[in-house]
Amino acid sequence: MRLRPIGLALRALLCAEGNATLKLMSVAELETKREHESFFTTTYASLVNWARKSSLWPYPFGTACCAIEFMSVVSSHYDIARFGSEVVRFSPKQSDVLMVLGTINDKMGPVLKQIYDQMAEPKWVISMGACATCGGFYRAYHVMQGIDEIIPVDVYIPGCPPTPEAVLDAIIKLQQQVENDTRLSYERHPRQTRLKTPEFDATVHGLQGPPRTVVRFLEENQEIQGPIATAFKQRFPDDLMHVREFRGDLSITVKRDHVKEILRTLKHDPAFDFKLLLDVTAIDYLSERASRYDVVYHLLSLSNKHRLRLKVPVPGEDPAIDSAIDIWKAADWAEREAYDMFGIQFKGHPDLRRILTHAQFTGHALRKDFPPGQRTPCTDTFDLPVVERARKYVESMGLAHPQILNIGPQHPAMHGTFRLQAAVDGEKIIDADTEIGFLHRCFEKMAETHMYWQVIPFTDRLNYMSAMMNGVAYAMAVEKMFGVEIPKRAQYIRVILSEFSRIADHLVCIGTNLVDLGAITNFWYGFRPREEIYDLIESCCGGRLTVSYVRIGGVAEDIPADFVTRSRALLDSIPKYVDDIEKMNRHNKIFKMRTEGITAICAEDAIDWGFTGPVLRAAGVPYDIRKWFPNYDYDKFEFEIPIGDRGDVYDRYLVRIEEIRQSLRIIKQALENLPEGAVQIHDRRISLPPKKGVYSNIEDLMNHFELIQDGILPPIGEVYSYWEAANGELGFYLISDGSKRPYRLRCRGPCFYIFQAFNHLVKGAYLSDAVAALGSFNIIAGELEK
Repeated sequence: MRLRPIGLALRALLCAEGNATLKLMSVAELETKREHESFFTTTYASLVNWARKSSLWPYPFGTACCAIEFMSVVSSHYDIARFGSEVVRFSPKQSDVLMVLGTINDKMGPVLKQIYDQMAEPKWVISMGACATCGGFYRAYHVMQGIDEIIPVDVYIPGCPPTPEAVLDAIIKLQQQVENDTRLSYERHPRQTRLKTPEFDATVHGLQGPPRTVVRFLEENQEIQGPIATAFKQRFPDDLMHVREFRGDLSITVKRDHVKEILRTLKHDPAFDFKLLLDVTAIDYLSERASRYDVVYHLLSLSNKHRLRLKVPVPGEDPAIDSAIDIWKAADWAEREAYDMFGIQFKGHPDLRRILTHAQFTGHALRKDFPPGQRTPCTDTFDLPVVERARKYVESMGLAHPQILNIGPQHPAMHGTFRLQAAVDGEKIIDADTEIGFLHRCFEKMAETHMYWQVIPFTDRLNYMSAMMNGVAYAMAVEKMFGVEIPKRAQYIRVILSEFSRIADHLVCIGTNLVDLGAITNFWYGFRPREEIYDLIESCCGGRLTVSYVRIGGVAEDIPADFVTRSRALLDSIPKYVDDIEKMNRHNKIFKMRTEGITAICAEDAIDWGFTGPVLRAAGVPYDIRKWFPNYDYDKFEFEIPIGDRGDVYDRYLVRIEEIRQSLRIIKQALENLPEGAVQIHDRRISLPPKKGVYSNIEDLMNHFELIQDGILPPIGEVYSYWEAANGELGFYLISDGSKRPYRLRCRGPCFYIFQAFNHLVKGAYLSDAVAALGSFNIIAGELEK
């Protein structure tokens, strides 16, 4: 830190040779003197602050979309090291900047507060994104309305999520604050005593029960002659209540008395052969029906490609039904969720407790009479059942007490929001439990309080690694309700961007999985093409991670003029990155030792757990919606479905690598055959009229006003729509009451059914194997916890 020469020249320096003589030194003399003496003058505080601002050590408290954008900042594309913040630390005692990246819900709140309290002074906090700052658009029963309810904040970053450039700008702003800080190291900043008053009721408006027309529609009994309906009538004539088909979906309603026998028959009888339980959920009709609830099962037969929706009415005064967990393992978490959200008691379930909301939560949030924004404070985290079970192992193992290891949430091995409690013998896992819900953002309740088109931004934040695909799946459900088909050009645009999103999703999955194994080079090879894909998507809609490009009836607007050229350039560049990743790993002895045979699962068990997507295909089951139930001309594209034979971590890696190559083939064919024409359906019930018409005639003006004011109004109905997303079957179960908001919107996320098997698969494995396995499952918290 040098002083200006003119400043030095004006300084009076004493020369002591018997007497003190005051002498003014010239600039030239000072420059000569400086060559021989290295010194600077400053204050101690300025020096300390300069050092602190130039070497910030961030703790990335990541939860959601913002955490992914922060990962981009760490990559070479943006290079946070240029700003003195490359030393990322996952230990609060080694960090001085807590970067809160994404939504903090009430369940995660105590974890955040604990980590903040463990950090030494001086410490700073950056709040990244609207969700961390104020709850974002989640005015919901489980979402904190800003982290400054519990910890102070120094810098807020606007955006949802903010761009990487905004993160770098926030670091610069924090550096400026640090540089001007005048307090001593042990002094607390005055802002740390000023926190926002918690908002424990963020309800915007309440909900009501369905109109009688919906109940009459759902209870309509039709004469259906299909093979499943005919066989069901013959087998269970006394239990049958209603049979109905709508938009190609078969729905059968039965009495609850013999539901377990019916479910077992549907699985094992060759006439049905519904080996795959896709989902279990519930519906609340309040007092509009004698039986307040329906428990709903979605089933798939892989042998005959039939789907079935089985519904069982359950009275409000006795909301209980037999558990199906001894028929399908997939019923485990889904029944717990139905209990958590609706209060349905599943008799015989071995572990019926809350799963998404925290243990202190009051009420059942998806009941229609539960206020959408009514929060329950959470003050602590609690041990999982494995701790109690572990006490039984103590005597047989000759231990004084069980050895319990807690990993997460906010442990890098658990990818931020997951928690694993394991009973261990050395490094070997004897028993384990997982806990989720630390990013439960109340998607389904929020969908019920918003218009149909307002739901699209919420879908982006499910699997935010491939947000485009979420919007497509949701829009397909609403379009199915209307019974319409979107223009061919819009279909092909959806296909191209969905396949690019699949590639980006797989690249990040592979890169982060390999980072977990210590192979960090792969991260850079995976993130570079991912950034280029995001640049392409951003050119279409202005958004990188959460795009909101899909519209019900098509897409927001046509692709830019250079889209095809840029897409073909990506088709040329991406294979080089994939080949480099393959060279480093496919035959790498260390990588194969860490992955081969780890958490292997056979095809039968994978189906029983409800697996879909790459994890199921790695187990040898070639189920892919694009081939089995093709839409958008997928049946016209030439591509293969890669499968494995062991279902282990290595096979999951190989399947995703090959799926990237197959997606490139699909994109190439779609670009070659991209049709001309409209990108939005010409249906006045759905699409806004052209702006020119709005300004020139009253009919278009009225149509525009009604769609904006009242939203789209689908017919009364009930549909289940599905899409082959990056992690498997992404399904949306939609009930319309004819109004502008969904009466019920259920999201069947593939991660939910994959992750429930995790603690079972890691038993008997080593802790390092659990880390490798988690990355290979590609669990995305937004999709997992809704």
